[in-house]
Amino acid sequence: MQDISAYLSANANNMKKSVIRELLKLTNQPDIISFAGGLPAPETFPVEELREATDRAFRKYGDKMLQYGTTEGDNDLKAQIIAYESEQGVQLGMQNLLITSASQQALDMLPKLFLDPGDMVIAGRPTYVGAIQAIQSYQGKILGIPFSSANDGFDMVELEKRYQRARADRKRIKYIYVIPDFQNPSGICWSEEKRRALLEFAYRENLFIVEDAPYREIRFIGEPVPSIYQLDQHMENRGIVINLKTFSKILAPGTRIGWIIAREDIIQRLVIAKQAMDLCTNMLSQKLLAEFMATGRTRAVIERTCGIYREKRNFMLEKLEQYMPKRFDLTWTKPEGGLFLWISLPHFIDTDKMFYKAIEKKVAYVVGSAFYFDNPEHNAMRINFSYSSFEQIEEGVKRLASCIQEEIDAHDAGPRGQTLPEGV
Repeated sequence: MQDISAYLSANANNMKKSVIRELLKLTNQPDIISFAGGLPAPETFPVEELREATDRAFRKYGDKMLQYGTTEGDNDLKAQIIAYESEQGVQLGMQNLLITSASQQALDMLPKLFLDPGDMVIAGRPTYVGAIQAIQSYQGKILGIPFSSANDGFDMVELEKRYQRARADRKRIKYIYVIPDFQNPSGICWSEEKRRALLEFAYRENLFIVEDAPYREIRFIGEPVPSIYQLDQHMENRGIVINLKTFSKILAPGTRIGWIIAREDIIQRLVIAKQAMDLCTNMLSQKLLAEFMATGRTRAVIERTCGIYREKRNFMLEKLEQYMPKRFDLTWTKPEGGLFLWISLPHFIDTDKMFYKAIEKKVAYVVGSAFYFDNPEHNAMRINFSYSSFEQIEEGVKRLASCIQEEIDAHDAGPRGQTLPEGV
């Protein structure tokens, strides 16, 4: 049998397995309480509404919705998205939209479009593992920027320092990748001040900003902050922001439909990139979503989802306070939206190693190191609060707290059974 490794391209050799997907294989046992996946709650899915929309779409469009469509996307769905975005203050035309096979396809198209081997993307430390995979698969590099202690966006001083150092080393930096609303994995939300500061930085340095916004509408506490795309429209309107959205978090991930918002010349380049990938996004999902959105029920579904997640988030925070060891170096974020929170543990706890002990206790999380691309930090974890039931949340937090306490106790006990040196 031929050895495939001798035939692989440089790009293929740069493709890495998703750590999260590999770990999830260990959590498929029915008795494990998993906080690991980024799964929306099934009870939020508008099952009946989508079924009725599908029936109407088949009656209305018949075999047309089973045919190929245009690469740019179905005009009926695009019209509904334009109206939906307009309600949120974003003004678009048909030429500013591209329908994708969810936003992960967009994350793969962007480095394909912009990066040559060795080119760099600015991103947060930590950041979404799917974006890391996409960038690395095209031999791109990532310039990591830490977040501020206020958890309101990048540490802008570090951004300036690290950017100037990279430029001095003759690195080519193409765009900035951010998830400003309830970031995956940390759950933090950027302040308007930091969003404006990032735009000013990008204007000055002639960089594009990729604003990944899958959770933007899933805000259940506080007031919305303008998107970076909106701020660009109201500031210098240079069209440097590429905004990524998806139905996966606001309706149902099984639809596998997302959209890209950008200026027309960028959309046209992305259309060419997409043509080589899949010709077009599936028409069936596009038509049923267009039919559903035409009912005006989208906002009501999102509001219902936000209500469910608010209760689950509050309950998880309550149980973390109740069961976790009380230490200054054991903290967690308190997100105002999204699906995740981030737990930082004492420096001596390695969550990669502890994961297998947690599995023995029948609880799972995602190791924090999965969200880094350089010098990974090993004393953190991502926790999902959207999927589990209230009973599972309480029991899962109990199990996790017990696991962490055992690590602390083992560290405090120190090494045992060692012979002391002479004279001690």
